[in-house]
Amino acid sequence: MRRWLVVCAVLGVACGGRQRQTPVPATMSDAVSQFLDAVKSNDIPRMGQLWGSGRGPASDWMSDSVLHMRMTVVQKYLTAPRYRIVEGPLAVPGRTDRRLYQVELQRANCPHVQPIEIVQTRRGGWIVSDVHLESAKTPGSCSPARSGTRP
Repeated sequence: MRRWLVVCAVLGVACGGRQRQTPVPATMSDAVSQFLDAVKSNDIPRMGQLWGSGRGPASDWMSDSVLHMRMTVVQKYLTAPRYRIVEGPLAVPGRTDRRLYQVELQRANCPHVQPIEIVQTRRGGWIVSDVHLESAKTPGSCSPARSGTRP
């Protein structure tokens, strides 16, 4: 019996890959707030735990180097000394598993309302799925950016 447990453990590690089970926020507004708090504190690893898809946090299934690059870019575009949720959660047409928030990023001389989309994971809970960088302001200025951020 003990040999069987060892074999199962070895096979589980060999075949499991990056099957982590990162805890995710239970509520929609917690997902947005925790993500923006991580952005504000430049906590790239935490951002990766709070961003992803219905599969779950990107930190569970995306390569560390790719995730770090993506979250670094998101952090640069969304950083602000303060933020406030202006509206949400709003329904996303045709997507019962998603909600949209409008968040004001409060920057000196350049306040900006940023759409942030969240998704319910298969395991339950909510994470950020799209920060709509195409709507963001270029870091350090008030000009609009031109890119997207879906996982």
